[in-house]
Amino acid sequence: MNLASLRTAGSAALLRNKSFLTLWIAQFAALSATYGLGLAGAVFVEEQTQSAAQTSLVIISAILPAFLGSLIAGPVVDRWGRKRILLGSLVARALAAIGFWAGTLLLPPGPAIIIVYAATVAGTAFTQFATPAELSMLPDLVEHENLVPANALLQLSGLAAEGLGIVILGPLLIKLSGPPAVGLMSTIFCVSAFFLVTNLPRDTAPSERPASAGSLWKDLRNDFQTGLHTITRDRLLRLVAIQATVAATLLLVLLSMVPGLVARHLGIGSENMPYVLLPGGLGFALGAVILSRSEAALSKPAWIATGLTGFGVFVGLLAVSSRPGRLWLVLPLIVGLGVFLALAIISTRVVLQERPPAGVRGRVIAAQLALANAAALLPLVLGGALADSLGIRPVMGIVGLLALLSGFIVVFQARALAHTGEAE
Repeated sequence: MNLASLRTAGSAALLRNKSFLTLWIAQFAALSATYGLGLAGAVFVEEQTQSAAQTSLVIISAILPAFLGSLIAGPVVDRWGRKRILLGSLVARALAAIGFWAGTLLLPPGPAIIIVYAATVAGTAFTQFATPAELSMLPDLVEHENLVPANALLQLSGLAAEGLGIVILGPLLIKLSGPPAVGLMSTIFCVSAFFLVTNLPRDTAPSERPASAGSLWKDLRNDFQTGLHTITRDRLLRLVAIQATVAATLLLVLLSMVPGLVARHLGIGSENMPYVLLPGGLGFALGAVILSRSEAALSKPAWIATGLTGFGVFVGLLAVSSRPGRLWLVLPLIVGLGVFLALAIISTRVVLQERPPAGVRGRVIAAQLALANAAALLPLVLGGALADSLGIRPVMGIVGLLALLSGFIVVFQARALAHTGEAE
């Protein structure tokens, strides 16, 4: 049986794995809630302020608490158990969605924007606990050789959740009942995910617990440092962490400008933003298929570098092509963006899951997320301000150039690792 046949059999086995299916569906429900709430918040803020800087603040209100949460998320997950933390995260996100619903329904626009920021802060802070819990749980639920297709399926379910949350249900509820209805939908989805996760196998939390609050924070700090040290001591993990941080930062800057790009340069309403982004999801699915079938063609760092380089090229082309009446040209470029993002993101996840020892896996994943969130704060602020002063398309061009340059740099690093055998 050849490698392609083995991967096909592995993908079929995943669909018969009840634990994987449970995690898959629960993640889909929770991400649908997250995407729907994000759409409602972005549309609300764009309509009220018509400012790229204000739209960037919606993302920043997610990134800052995400950074703070990720500082302790990995140690908490490794200490108290992945399933337990995932359940708690879902409860907290459901409460944030209820707050969004109440604030946007009952308050005038000014205070409602503050509530949108606050709900985003709470929701994303607790999402930081769910992400390392889910990712570090995955290698325990599936076979090692199925990690790539498992991550691909989880990413594809994320795209399906994006389609449901911001292409179908989100816009429909906003048009029919307004943003508060999206908050109610998100609450229902998070509660449903909670009950699904209760069916996952129990994992064993470490028996050692801190005796006092002081020792708790000391141990959490030491645990986080363990994750950072694991990354810095391993050249491959260090390279992947840098690549993932650069890609996440540039992608967030780009996404903060999408509502304005759609409304001001393509000449269509910002509420139609999900439909413009939909081809990106299709491209991501295509990239996931390419990676699953051709994984052995390149090393993981080379796949990530290829994705980052291609991302830069297509962002630059998108900046040049975004004009009224050119939607026919913009949509294929967004497909290309999705393809290269898939190559980078899926490969990154697999390395972060399989490279570190199982006992520190959550800490390594959370440490990388913390680095990415910290690195994104200043570029988001500057990106939004520059987009308001210089224009959206010039700043998109800068984003593309930075991604292209970063891709070239990491290509050489990947080659150096391949020569030493550390890329395997």
